[in-house]
Amino acid sequence: MKRYLAFAALSVIPMQCAPQCAPLSTASVQPGNCDSYAPLFSKYGLPVATFKRIAWRESGCNHNSFVINSTDSGGGLLGINLKGNLAPTWYQWCGATLSNITNAEVNVHCASEAYKRLGLRPWSL
Repeated sequence: MKRYLAFAALSVIPMQCAPQCAPLSTASVQPGNCDSYAPLFSKYGLPVATFKRIAWRESGCNHNSFVINSTDSGGGLLGINLKGNLAPTWYQWCGATLSNITNAEVNVHCASEAYKRLGLRPWSL
């Protein structure tokens, strides 16, 4: 009985927050068009003008960008680096992996988590 109640409670939670917690459709994002990412930045509480500039610098506003070299692995729209011991932190904060970091929603969610904790330090020169 306890197992059933726990399962029932878990199965109700996702329905209680819909539609406001449903993933934003990324069908409207256009690689190379920084303005098309503005709704995602807003959804995750990121300053839009600042993160449009960061996205341009990191990826040319292309969430599909990906790099693997001696100092960086990952990237995506906002240059999330999953190299070495950083990978478990990103996974814990936002579920990022090398296989999903080019998903615009995952990438912006990760940037939001980093911004909440560290401000703009991850993107400082």
